[in-house]
Amino acid sequence: MKQNPIIMKYKNIHVKVEYNFLLLVCVLIILSSCCKDQKFIKHEIANVSMSLPESFVIKKEPAEDSQVFSINTGNKRLGYIYYGDYKSFEEDSFFITDDKELYEKYKNRELKAYFSKNTERDSKNGIFNVNYYYYDTINKYRAQIMLPKKANKGFIGIHFDSVDIHKNKMAIIVNDLNEENKELFLKIFKTIKINSVQH
Repeated sequence: MKQNPIIMKYKNIHVKVEYNFLLLVCVLIILSSCCKDQKFIKHEIANVSMSLPESFVIKKEPAEDSQVFSINTGNKRLGYIYYGDYKSFEEDSFFITDDKELYEKYKNRELKAYFSKNTERDSKNGIFNVNYYYYDTINKYRAQIMLPKKANKGFIGIHFDSVDIHKNKMAIIVNDLNEENKELFLKIFKTIKINSVQH
């Protein structure tokens, strides 16, 4: 007996809808299981405190002019915390020129050259920068935030110009650039508290 083509069409649509619904449910279950809120623990460095995931370990590293701490999870080093004399973020490993001869000479060197017919505008707008920069207020302190323009190049970071009466600076620089770390460290940055009365 031959089935009606209209009935077959609706059965196929019904099966596709059920399949898509099951797929959506599976994706939501996976997302909810891997994105559960992590437990955060407070860490203190001098007069600065911040909350980090419980799986993170802060380790003091050898340094001469500043205090340096590595941020680790498992066997992986995610980045560093610098406390003391640390300069603010800037990109100075390149220059922009409208001179083709100069560009050809430096384009593949350590101090990289970029060619532009609009050098002033491109420099002012950070066109060739690897990172984006902006200022934010974190618990009443002005901080410079750094985020990579591309997923595989640059850094995630925060810099405070002065965190105590001695004008010590603090920076966190993360070089593990996956999207999860970007969101996580922006959340961590919001937990930073500075006790300016100490030291």
